[in-house]
Amino acid sequence: MSTPSSTRGAPRDFNGRVVLITGAGSGVGLECARVFAAQGAKLLLVGRSADKLEAAAAELAETRAQTAICSGDVTDSAFATTAMEAAQESFAAPVEVLINNAGVIVRRDAVDTSDDEWRTVMQTNVDGVFYLSRAFAQQLVYDGAIVNVSSTCGVVGAAGLAAYCTSKGALNQLTRTMALELADKQINVNAVAPGAINSPMLFSEHATQAAADSVVERNQSSIPIGDVAQPEEVARAVLFLATERHVTGTILSLDGGYTAN
Repeated sequence: MSTPSSTRGAPRDFNGRVVLITGAGSGVGLECARVFAAQGAKLLLVGRSADKLEAAAAELAETRAQTAICSGDVTDSAFATTAMEAAQESFAAPVEVLINNAGVIVRRDAVDTSDDEWRTVMQTNVDGVFYLSRAFAQQLVYDGAIVNVSSTCGVVGAAGLAAYCTSKGALNQLTRTMALELADKQINVNAVAPGAINSPMLFSEHATQAAADSVVERNQSSIPIGDVAQPEEVARAVLFLATERHVTGTILSLDGGYTAN
């Protein structure tokens, strides 16, 4: 299916379009919601905590953004259909941009990672993205975007993050494969791959409080540009990947030069 001449070379316009964001209650997900709200998008905020989603929706409503919330578990394949239906019910339109931001981390060497920990990471970081991406592609006929939030850990190894690195590597391959599969529908599929982000995940799951307190300083020392990313920087990269129709199958590094070494 060829690109219509009316859109050839033009950036995607989000005014009035429905954007679904997972993990939207805080951190990168909430920043994505703010960025797309400024573009005039209608927002479906998805996450496990209804309280966090309601607080986010209340904040966005002050900017006159049209928002709806859908709380649930992305690891449940049926929830993906529920979320797409929620968009139709709330906005009488399909989801046209999907941002797969929800994720979890376990800080363990492979030999110390339990079966349950492994499954939790894979089910959230890989299965959840697959379920939502599949449901998204099934309900959208033409012209849209999927942006996955990956990590430098999908490109390079990191001792102590066995399950997390594996999940992000799988996410990158899902991104590339679906980009090829959905190209004829003019649906772009990309991922942004940040390094350390100043968001709740960076400070979670550490063995000691001292390790959590020093995590920013420790990461700064290994990042050539000398600082960790801010959530709004990641959100702007997500917006770029969703905007440009000729960018697809790309894993965009946003890591201050970490993977350039």
